[in-house]
Amino acid sequence: MKRIVILGAGFGGLKTALTLARKLKNAKLDRACEVVLVNETDHHAYTPLFYEVATTSKETASMFDLHNLATVPLGFLIKGLPISLLKERVAGFDLLNREIYFKSLKSLEFDYLVLALGSETNFYNIPGLAAHALTFKTFADAIRIRDAIWTLAHERVPLIRIVIGGGGSAGVELAGELKAWCGELEKEVKQCRLSVAVIERSPTILTGFAPKIVNLAHRRLARLGVTILENREVRSLTAREVFLDKDEKIPYDTFIWNGGTKAASVIENLSLKREPRGRLEVEPTMNCLPQTPELQLENRVYALGDIVSFLNPQTQRPVPGVARAALTEAKVAAVNIFADIMAAENSKSAANKISYQPREYPYIIPIGGKYAIAKIGPFILSGFIAWVAKELVELFYLLSVMRPLPALATWFHGLKIFAENDRLG
Repeated sequence: MKRIVILGAGFGGLKTALTLARKLKNAKLDRACEVVLVNETDHHAYTPLFYEVATTSKETASMFDLHNLATVPLGFLIKGLPISLLKERVAGFDLLNREIYFKSLKSLEFDYLVLALGSETNFYNIPGLAAHALTFKTFADAIRIRDAIWTLAHERVPLIRIVIGGGGSAGVELAGELKAWCGELEKEVKQCRLSVAVIERSPTILTGFAPKIVNLAHRRLARLGVTILENREVRSLTAREVFLDKDEKIPYDTFIWNGGTKAASVIENLSLKREPRGRLEVEPTMNCLPQTPELQLENRVYALGDIVSFLNPQTQRPVPGVARAALTEAKVAAVNIFADIMAAENSKSAANKISYQPREYPYIIPIGGKYAIAKIGPFILSGFIAWVAKELVELFYLLSVMRPLPALATWFHGLKIFAENDRLG
């Protein structure tokens, strides 16, 4: 029996497992092949909802409600498919002998390996940052942010000072939603005063986005009262102050670090080719490349998502780490592994492989309440209509990984809670 091991159940890892398992089942190869999906938790997280989780009042939704909306049990998603779920944390690899080691001292051999481990927070060795900052990568992180601000509001802190390090899309989304949330908190406490500042080391927030998108985001954040500090670099952090370059310092009550990520540290010692930032280099087929000729991978090791660096041949810039890119890469990896298996089953047929073709993906940036900015092809939308588009994107994603009735039920429940939590405009 051939074993395909997929590490990570984020957007890319889950899509690879579902696509490959369905192909194997349709080809009646599900008894000859085993797909093993390995993840540290037993659920799949829909990360674009984390900013909503961090800013939804406890009076509106409990942690249990939010967990059910932002995550889906993996057992439910893979039911009826030839996929085994293994809840483990990866400890190391032996690529030469095709073996993976886990924290529980278990090991697993593989015929094909898909690395979809995602990224982790990068603190850049900034003094005090890891010790004092709240991060914004997981569901638990979003809940910690919500609890911290909710506690300050109910302690009647006269002015809650929130500083966000990093002005990328996640930082901008969170900043806008925090300011909008303050109005909702006034229903629970007599007064809620919230100051939000975003620190960005680049010349502008949303680096790499279209200039019109950046301008719209600037105007929206200014209208909400968010302070934007561009061309500033965080040098150190204490329990109450953030120190910037040029001897500038800012006091805070809650500091949220969203200023950078790096490839999962477990791949650092892998003998695979990596670019200077540590991400894996891959071929258009999503195959990994060995560091030395002695390591014969034989097209058995794939990688995708935030863990890889793939240069767009037209722009010579890395493909952005967005969900749509990971989903497309996942399809390429799944199709190519299936083609290899089919070629092995029938020696007369060649493996018909496909290549990943980078393109400009549409994107939507929600910024407080029922307001968003969207770029779909050449069109740029803003305001309520873009927020509606965001809700539809969430529905289509749920329909891609779940059966229609559960997907619609989950979406309607989330729409009710988040629409109640978001003010219009």
